[in-house]
Amino acid sequence: MRRILWKCSRNRGCSNMKWKKTAAAGSVILALQLVLSGCWFNNDSNHNVVDNGSGKSENASLIPSRNDSDYQMLKPKSGTSSRGYIQYGPKNRVDMDQLESGLMDLSKSVFSPDKYVFQSGQYLKDSDINGILYRKGSEPKKSDSEAKVLPGLNPALGKGKTIVEKSKNSPKYINYVLEQNYLMKNSKGQYKLSGVSIAVSLNSVYADNITYNDKIYPVSEKLKQAKVKAWGKAHAQQILQRIRSLPGLQQVPIFMTLYLTAAPQSYVPGDFFAKTEIAASSSSIDKWTNVAEHHVLFPSDSATSNYKDDLDKFNQFKTDVQKYYPNYVGVIGKGFYQNKELHDMTLEINFNKFVDKTEMIGFTNYVTSLVKNRMRFARSVPIHIYITTGDTPEALIEQTNDMDKPYVHIFQQ
Repeated sequence: MRRILWKCSRNRGCSNMKWKKTAAAGSVILALQLVLSGCWFNNDSNHNVVDNGSGKSENASLIPSRNDSDYQMLKPKSGTSSRGYIQYGPKNRVDMDQLESGLMDLSKSVFSPDKYVFQSGQYLKDSDINGILYRKGSEPKKSDSEAKVLPGLNPALGKGKTIVEKSKNSPKYINYVLEQNYLMKNSKGQYKLSGVSIAVSLNSVYADNITYNDKIYPVSEKLKQAKVKAWGKAHAQQILQRIRSLPGLQQVPIFMTLYLTAAPQSYVPGDFFAKTEIAASSSSIDKWTNVAEHHVLFPSDSATSNYKDDLDKFNQFKTDVQKYYPNYVGVIGKGFYQNKELHDMTLEINFNKFVDKTEMIGFTNYVTSLVKNRMRFARSVPIHIYITTGDTPEALIEQTNDMDKPYVHIFQQ
Protein backbone atom coordinates (compact mmCIF):
# COMPACT_ATOMS: atom_id res chain seq x y z
CA MET A 1 0.00 0.00 0.00
CA ARG A 2 2.60 2.56 0.99
CA ARG A 3 4.75 1.61 -1.98
CA ILE A 4 1.94 2.48 -4.36
CA LEU A 5 1.37 5.79 -2.62
CA TRP A 6 5.03 6.66 -2.54
CA LYS A 7 5.69 5.98 -6.17
CA CYS A 8 2.70 8.01 -7.32
CA SER A 9 3.28 10.85 -4.89
CA ARG A 10 6.34 12.15 -6.66
CA ASN A 11 4.26 12.79 -9.75
CA ARG A 12 1.17 14.14 -8.03
CA GLY A 13 2.63 16.00 -5.07
CA CYS A 14 0.88 13.50 -2.82
CA SER A 15 1.95 13.09 0.79
CA ASN A 16 -0.59 10.72 2.31
CA MET A 17 2.01 8.03 2.76
CA LYS A 18 3.89 10.24 5.14
CA TRP A 19 1.40 10.15 7.94
CA LYS A 20 -0.52 7.96 10.25
CA LYS A 21 -3.50 8.96 8.12
CA THR A 22 -2.18 6.89 5.22
CA ALA A 23 -4.26 3.84 6.04
CA ALA A 24 -7.58 5.52 5.25
CA ALA A 25 -6.34 7.54 2.29
CA GLY A 26 -4.31 4.61 0.98
CA SER A 27 -7.38 2.41 0.99
CA VAL A 28 -9.18 4.98 -1.14
CA ILE A 29 -6.41 5.11 -3.73
CA LEU A 30 -5.79 1.38 -3.95
CA ALA A 31 -9.48 0.60 -4.05
CA LEU A 32 -10.10 3.08 -6.85
CA GLN A 33 -7.21 1.59 -8.79
CA LEU A 34 -8.83 -1.79 -8.44
CA VAL A 35 -12.16 -0.38 -9.59
CA LEU A 36 -10.58 0.96 -12.74
CA SER A 37 -8.77 -2.27 -13.44
CA GLY A 38 -11.90 -4.37 -12.88
CA CYS A 39 -10.28 -6.33 -10.05
CA TRP A 40 -11.43 -7.32 -6.59
CA PHE A 41 -15.15 -7.45 -7.29
CA ASN A 42 -17.64 -10.23 -7.51
CA ASN A 43 -20.56 -10.11 -9.91
CA ASP A 44 -22.81 -8.34 -7.42
CA SER A 45 -20.37 -5.59 -6.48
CA ASN A 46 -21.63 -3.22 -9.17
CA HIS A 47 -25.32 -3.65 -8.37
CA ASN A 48 -25.62 -1.90 -5.02
CA VAL A 49 -28.56 0.48 -4.92
CA VAL A 50 -28.25 3.86 -3.23
CA ASP A 51 -31.40 5.67 -2.10
CA ASN A 52 -30.48 9.32 -2.55
CA GLY A 53 -33.48 10.61 -0.62
CA SER A 54 -35.15 12.29 -3.60
CA GLY A 55 -37.43 9.41 -4.47
CA LYS A 56 -34.89 8.14 -6.97
CA SER A 57 -32.17 5.53 -6.63
CA GLU A 58 -28.99 4.73 -8.51
CA ASN A 59 -26.47 1.92 -8.79
CA ALA A 60 -23.08 2.12 -7.15
CA SER A 61 -19.96 -0.01 -6.88
CA LEU A 62 -19.03 -1.22 -3.39
CA ILE A 63 -15.28 -1.16 -2.83
CA PRO A 64 -14.13 -3.55 -0.07
CA SER A 65 -12.02 -2.18 2.78
CA ARG A 66 -8.36 -3.04 3.17
CA ASN A 67 -8.89 -4.12 6.76
CA ASP A 68 -11.58 -4.13 9.45
CA SER A 69 -10.68 -0.66 10.71
CA ASP A 70 -11.32 1.01 7.34
CA TYR A 71 -14.54 1.83 5.53
CA GLN A 72 -16.04 0.00 2.63
CA MET A 73 -16.70 2.61 -0.03
CA LEU A 74 -19.55 3.28 -2.42
CA LYS A 75 -18.73 4.75 -5.80
CA PRO A 76 -21.92 6.08 -7.44
CA LYS A 77 -22.17 5.89 -11.20
CA SER A 78 -23.01 9.58 -11.42
CA GLY A 79 -20.06 10.80 -9.36
CA THR A 80 -20.33 14.16 -7.61
CA SER A 81 -20.44 17.73 -8.86
CA SER A 82 -17.72 18.87 -6.43
CA ARG A 83 -15.23 16.10 -7.29
CA GLY A 84 -11.71 17.56 -7.38
CA TYR A 85 -12.92 20.96 -6.24
CA ILE A 86 -10.74 20.77 -3.13
CA GLN A 87 -7.75 21.73 -5.28
CA TYR A 88 -9.10 25.28 -5.25
CA GLY A 89 -9.22 25.33 -1.44
CA PRO A 90 -6.11 24.75 0.70
CA LYS A 91 -2.93 26.03 -0.97
CA ASN A 92 -0.84 23.03 0.04
CA ARG A 93 -1.26 19.49 -1.29
CA VAL A 94 -0.39 17.99 2.09
CA ASP A 95 -3.35 19.89 3.56
CA MET A 96 -5.70 18.62 0.87
CA ASP A 97 -4.70 15.04 1.63
CA GLN A 98 -4.84 15.50 5.40
CA LEU A 99 -8.22 17.22 5.25
CA GLU A 100 -9.76 14.24 3.43
CA SER A 101 -8.04 11.34 5.18
CA GLY A 102 -8.06 13.05 8.58
CA LEU A 103 -11.80 13.72 8.45
CA MET A 104 -12.39 10.08 7.55
CA ASP A 105 -10.31 8.95 10.53
CA LEU A 106 -12.09 11.27 12.96
CA SER A 107 -15.46 10.13 11.60
CA LYS A 108 -14.79 6.56 12.73
CA SER A 109 -15.57 7.54 16.33
CA VAL A 110 -19.05 8.67 15.24
CA PHE A 111 -19.86 6.52 12.20
CA SER A 112 -18.25 3.13 12.87
CA PRO A 113 -16.82 1.25 9.85
CA ASP A 114 -18.61 -1.82 11.26
CA LYS A 115 -21.98 -0.25 10.47
CA TYR A 116 -21.44 2.48 7.89
CA VAL A 117 -19.96 2.64 4.40
CA PHE A 118 -18.21 5.72 3.03
CA GLN A 119 -19.25 7.80 0.04
CA SER A 120 -17.73 11.04 -1.19
CA GLY A 121 -19.90 14.10 -0.61
CA GLN A 122 -22.96 14.21 -2.88
CA TYR A 123 -24.92 17.19 -1.58
CA LEU A 124 -22.67 20.26 -1.39
CA LYS A 125 -22.26 21.63 -4.91
CA ASP A 126 -19.48 23.90 -6.12
CA SER A 127 -21.90 26.82 -5.95
CA ASP A 128 -22.76 26.03 -2.32
CA ILE A 129 -19.09 25.98 -1.37
CA ASN A 130 -18.40 29.19 -3.28
CA GLY A 131 -21.37 30.83 -1.58
CA ILE A 132 -19.65 30.26 1.75
CA LEU A 133 -16.17 31.30 0.58
CA TYR A 134 -17.09 34.60 -1.08
CA ARG A 135 -16.20 37.80 0.69
CA LYS A 136 -19.26 39.50 2.10
CA GLY A 137 -20.43 41.98 -0.51
CA SER A 138 -18.53 40.38 -3.40
CA GLU A 139 -21.11 37.71 -4.25
CA PRO A 140 -22.13 37.47 -7.93
CA LYS A 141 -25.41 39.20 -8.69
CA LYS A 142 -28.42 37.19 -9.82
CA SER A 143 -31.47 38.19 -11.77
CA ASP A 144 -34.84 38.75 -10.09
CA SER A 145 -36.02 35.35 -11.32
CA GLU A 146 -33.17 33.50 -9.61
CA ALA A 147 -32.90 32.48 -5.98
CA LYS A 148 -31.70 35.01 -3.44
CA VAL A 149 -27.92 35.19 -3.10
CA LEU A 150 -26.72 34.48 0.43
CA PRO A 151 -23.88 36.67 1.69
CA GLY A 152 -20.40 35.17 1.68
CA LEU A 153 -18.92 34.37 5.07
CA ASN A 154 -15.39 35.65 4.50
CA PRO A 155 -14.97 39.25 5.69
CA ALA A 156 -15.56 42.15 3.32
CA LEU A 157 -12.53 44.03 2.04
CA GLY A 158 -10.98 46.32 4.63
CA LYS A 159 -9.70 49.86 4.45
CA GLY A 160 -6.67 50.83 2.41
CA LYS A 161 -5.42 52.71 -0.62
CA THR A 162 -4.73 49.64 -2.75
CA ILE A 163 -6.45 46.31 -3.28
CA VAL A 164 -3.51 44.60 -1.55
CA GLU A 165 -3.86 46.81 1.53
CA LYS A 166 -7.62 46.28 1.63
CA SER A 167 -7.13 42.51 1.40
CA LYS A 168 -4.41 42.31 4.05
CA ASN A 169 -6.38 44.51 6.43
CA SER A 170 -9.33 42.12 6.20
CA PRO A 171 -7.97 38.66 5.32
CA LYS A 172 -10.02 35.68 4.27
CA TYR A 173 -10.32 33.07 7.02
CA ILE A 174 -12.09 30.13 5.43
CA ASN A 175 -10.75 28.39 2.31
CA TYR A 176 -12.88 25.25 1.90
CA VAL A 177 -15.75 23.13 3.20
CA LEU A 178 -15.37 19.37 2.73
CA GLU A 179 -18.33 16.97 2.85
CA GLN A 180 -18.23 13.21 3.37
CA ASN A 181 -21.27 10.89 3.45
CA TYR A 182 -21.78 7.77 5.57
CA LEU A 183 -24.51 5.29 4.60
CA MET A 184 -26.24 2.25 6.10
CA LYS A 185 -28.39 -0.45 4.52
CA ASN A 186 -32.11 -0.04 5.09
CA SER A 187 -34.79 -2.73 5.33
CA LYS A 188 -35.05 -2.82 1.52
CA GLY A 189 -31.37 -3.65 1.19
CA GLN A 190 -30.60 -0.21 -0.20
CA TYR A 191 -27.87 2.08 1.08
CA LYS A 192 -29.25 5.28 2.55
CA LEU A 193 -27.55 8.39 3.88
CA SER A 194 -27.24 8.04 7.66
CA GLY A 195 -24.56 10.55 8.57
CA VAL A 196 -22.59 13.48 7.17
CA SER A 197 -19.11 14.66 8.15
CA ILE A 198 -18.00 18.22 7.48
CA ALA A 199 -14.51 19.75 7.68
CA VAL A 200 -14.26 23.54 7.70
CA SER A 201 -10.76 24.45 6.50
CA LEU A 202 -9.27 27.71 7.81
CA ASN A 203 -6.18 29.71 6.85
CA SER A 204 -3.10 30.02 9.02
CA VAL A 205 -1.67 32.15 6.21
CA TYR A 206 -3.91 34.21 3.96
CA ALA A 207 -2.37 33.56 0.53
CA ASP A 208 -4.20 34.75 -2.56
CA ASN A 209 -3.78 36.04 -6.09
CA ILE A 210 -6.19 38.93 -6.51
CA THR A 211 -7.34 39.94 -9.97
CA TYR A 212 -8.03 43.68 -10.10
CA ASN A 213 -8.20 45.92 -13.18
CA ASP A 214 -6.91 43.07 -15.35
CA LYS A 215 -3.82 42.64 -13.18
CA ILE A 216 -2.93 39.94 -10.64
CA TYR A 217 -1.68 40.94 -7.20
CA PRO A 218 -0.19 38.26 -4.91
CA VAL A 219 -1.05 38.53 -1.22
CA SER A 220 0.47 36.64 1.70
CA GLU A 221 -0.31 37.47 5.32
CA LYS A 222 0.37 35.28 8.36
CA LEU A 223 -2.65 35.19 10.65
CA LYS A 224 -2.94 34.85 14.41
CA GLN A 225 -4.02 31.28 15.11
CA ALA A 226 -6.15 32.12 18.14
CA LYS A 227 -8.10 34.70 16.14
CA VAL A 228 -8.66 32.32 13.21
CA LYS A 229 -9.82 29.49 15.49
CA ALA A 230 -12.25 31.79 17.30
CA TRP A 231 -13.59 33.06 13.97
CA GLY A 232 -14.11 29.49 12.77
CA LYS A 233 -16.12 28.52 15.83
CA ALA A 234 -18.16 31.73 15.65
CA HIS A 235 -19.14 31.18 11.99
CA ALA A 236 -19.62 27.40 12.04
CA GLN A 237 -23.27 27.86 13.02
CA GLN A 238 -23.97 29.75 9.78
CA ILE A 239 -22.27 27.00 7.78
CA LEU A 240 -24.40 24.41 9.58
CA GLN A 241 -27.58 26.32 8.73
CA ARG A 242 -26.66 26.36 5.04
CA ILE A 243 -25.96 22.63 5.10
CA ARG A 244 -29.28 21.96 6.82
CA SER A 245 -31.07 23.93 4.09
CA LEU A 246 -29.92 21.50 1.39
CA PRO A 247 -32.45 18.87 0.24
CA GLY A 248 -31.71 15.54 1.88
CA LEU A 249 -29.70 16.98 4.78
CA GLN A 250 -32.46 18.35 7.01
CA GLN A 251 -32.78 15.21 9.16
CA VAL A 252 -29.39 13.50 9.29
CA PRO A 253 -26.71 13.44 12.03
CA ILE A 254 -23.81 15.77 11.24
CA PHE A 255 -20.25 15.52 12.51
CA MET A 256 -18.50 18.89 12.08
CA THR A 257 -14.78 19.59 12.46
CA LEU A 258 -12.52 22.63 12.21
CA TYR A 259 -9.12 22.41 10.53
CA LEU A 260 -6.25 24.93 10.48
CA THR A 261 -4.07 24.62 7.38
CA ALA A 262 -0.30 24.82 7.36
CA ALA A 263 1.64 27.49 5.46
CA PRO A 264 1.45 27.10 1.65
CA GLN A 265 5.02 25.73 1.33
CA SER A 266 4.98 23.56 4.46
CA TYR A 267 6.35 20.02 4.35
CA VAL A 268 3.79 18.93 6.94
CA PRO A 269 0.02 19.46 6.99
CA GLY A 270 -2.00 21.47 9.45
CA ASP A 271 -4.22 20.02 12.15
CA PHE A 272 -7.83 19.49 13.14
CA PHE A 273 -8.41 21.41 16.35
CA ALA A 274 -12.12 21.09 17.19
CA LYS A 275 -15.09 18.78 16.58
CA THR A 276 -18.77 18.61 17.44
CA GLU A 277 -21.76 16.34 16.82
CA ILE A 278 -25.17 17.64 15.74
CA ALA A 279 -28.15 15.33 16.20
CA ALA A 280 -30.46 14.60 13.29
CA SER A 281 -33.20 16.72 14.84
CA SER A 282 -30.92 19.69 15.63
CA SER A 283 -29.78 22.73 13.68
CA SER A 284 -27.55 24.24 16.34
CA ILE A 285 -24.07 23.60 17.71
CA ASP A 286 -24.01 22.81 21.41
CA LYS A 287 -20.32 22.66 22.31
CA TRP A 288 -16.92 21.98 20.80
CA THR A 289 -14.46 19.26 21.81
CA ASN A 290 -10.75 19.88 21.32
CA VAL A 291 -8.85 17.62 18.90
CA ALA A 292 -5.34 17.10 20.28
CA GLU A 293 -3.46 16.23 17.08
CA HIS A 294 -0.24 17.76 15.84
CA HIS A 295 2.01 17.21 12.83
CA VAL A 296 5.64 18.17 13.46
CA LEU A 297 8.62 18.61 11.15
CA PHE A 298 12.06 17.50 12.34
CA PRO A 299 14.16 19.57 12.68
CA SER A 300 12.05 22.70 13.28
CA ASP A 301 11.38 25.39 15.88
CA SER A 302 8.22 23.54 16.88
CA ALA A 303 10.16 20.33 17.50
CA THR A 304 12.77 22.23 19.52
CA SER A 305 10.16 23.97 21.66
CA ASN A 306 7.67 21.16 22.20
CA TYR A 307 9.28 17.78 21.48
CA LYS A 308 12.92 18.09 22.53
CA ASP A 309 13.34 14.42 23.51
CA ASP A 310 12.09 13.21 20.15
CA LEU A 311 14.24 15.80 18.38
CA ASP A 312 17.29 14.36 20.15
CA LYS A 313 16.31 10.87 18.95
CA PHE A 314 15.86 12.16 15.41
CA ASN A 315 19.23 13.95 15.46
CA GLN A 316 20.97 10.77 16.61
CA PHE A 317 19.42 8.82 13.73
CA LYS A 318 20.37 11.58 11.28
CA THR A 319 23.96 11.55 12.53
CA ASP A 320 24.16 7.77 12.16
CA VAL A 321 22.76 7.93 8.61
CA GLN A 322 25.13 10.67 7.50
CA LYS A 323 28.16 8.75 8.71
CA TYR A 324 27.72 6.52 5.65
CA TYR A 325 27.73 9.39 3.13
CA PRO A 326 28.56 12.58 5.10
CA ASN A 327 28.26 15.04 2.20
CA TYR A 328 25.49 13.60 0.07
CA VAL A 329 22.55 12.74 2.30
CA GLY A 330 19.77 14.93 3.71
CA VAL A 331 17.38 13.67 6.39
CA ILE A 332 14.06 15.09 7.61
CA GLY A 333 11.41 13.62 9.87
CA LYS A 334 7.65 14.05 10.12
CA GLY A 335 5.99 13.07 13.35
CA PHE A 336 2.29 12.66 14.09
CA TYR A 337 1.20 13.27 17.69
CA GLN A 338 -2.02 12.60 19.56
CA ASN A 339 -2.37 14.07 23.03
CA LYS A 340 1.34 14.95 22.84
CA GLU A 341 2.31 11.29 22.35
CA LEU A 342 4.18 10.26 19.20
CA HIS A 343 2.01 7.87 17.16
CA ASP A 344 3.85 7.72 13.85
CA MET A 345 7.20 8.81 12.43
CA THR A 346 8.13 9.18 8.77
CA LEU A 347 11.78 9.69 7.88
CA GLU A 348 12.87 10.86 4.44
CA ILE A 349 16.45 10.32 3.29
CA ASN A 350 17.44 12.05 0.07
CA PHE A 351 20.64 11.77 -1.96
CA ASN A 352 21.75 14.93 -3.77
CA LYS A 353 23.96 12.98 -6.16
CA PHE A 354 23.68 9.76 -8.14
CA VAL A 355 24.79 6.49 -6.57
CA ASP A 356 24.75 3.17 -8.40
CA LYS A 357 22.38 0.36 -7.53
CA THR A 358 24.92 -1.68 -5.56
CA GLU A 359 25.76 1.36 -3.45
CA MET A 360 22.06 1.96 -2.84
CA ILE A 361 21.56 -1.65 -1.75
CA GLY A 362 24.46 -1.35 0.66
CA PHE A 363 23.15 1.93 2.06
CA THR A 364 19.63 0.51 2.46
CA ASN A 365 21.03 -2.45 4.38
CA TYR A 366 22.96 -0.05 6.58
CA VAL A 367 19.85 2.01 7.38
CA THR A 368 17.92 -1.20 8.08
CA SER A 369 20.58 -2.19 10.61
CA LEU A 370 20.15 1.21 12.28
CA VAL A 371 16.41 0.61 12.57
CA LYS A 372 17.00 -2.79 14.15
CA ASN A 373 19.86 -1.87 16.47
CA ARG A 374 20.07 1.88 17.06
CA MET A 375 16.60 3.34 16.59
CA ARG A 376 15.81 5.25 19.78
CA PHE A 377 12.10 5.79 19.16
CA ALA A 378 9.82 3.47 21.12
CA ARG A 379 9.21 0.10 19.46
CA SER A 380 5.46 0.80 19.54
CA VAL A 381 5.87 3.80 17.19
CA PRO A 382 5.49 2.86 13.49
CA ILE A 383 8.54 3.96 11.49
CA HIS A 384 8.42 4.59 7.73
CA ILE A 385 11.66 5.43 5.91
CA TYR A 386 11.68 6.60 2.28
CA ILE A 387 15.02 6.78 0.46
CA THR A 388 15.19 8.87 -2.71
CA THR A 389 17.66 10.30 -5.19
CA GLY A 390 16.21 13.66 -6.09
CA ASP A 391 12.61 12.83 -7.01
CA THR A 392 13.32 9.17 -7.77
CA PRO A 393 12.22 6.58 -5.19
CA GLU A 394 14.98 4.14 -4.30
CA ALA A 395 13.94 2.15 -1.24
CA LEU A 396 11.33 1.76 1.47
CA ILE A 397 11.95 0.53 5.02
CA GLU A 398 9.09 0.07 7.48
CA GLN A 399 8.82 -1.18 11.02
CA THR A 400 5.62 -1.54 13.02
CA ASN A 401 4.95 -3.11 16.37
CA ASP A 402 3.61 -6.34 14.87
CA MET A 403 6.71 -6.97 12.72
CA ASP A 404 9.50 -9.31 13.83
CA LYS A 405 11.92 -7.42 11.59
CA PRO A 406 11.75 -4.35 9.33
CA TYR A 407 10.12 -4.64 5.91
CA VAL A 408 12.51 -3.59 3.12
CA HIS A 409 11.79 -2.95 -0.55
CA ILE A 410 14.29 -1.65 -3.12
CA PHE A 411 12.63 -0.18 -6.20
CA GLN A 412 13.69 -1.29 -9.66
CA GLN A 413 13.97 1.59 -12.10
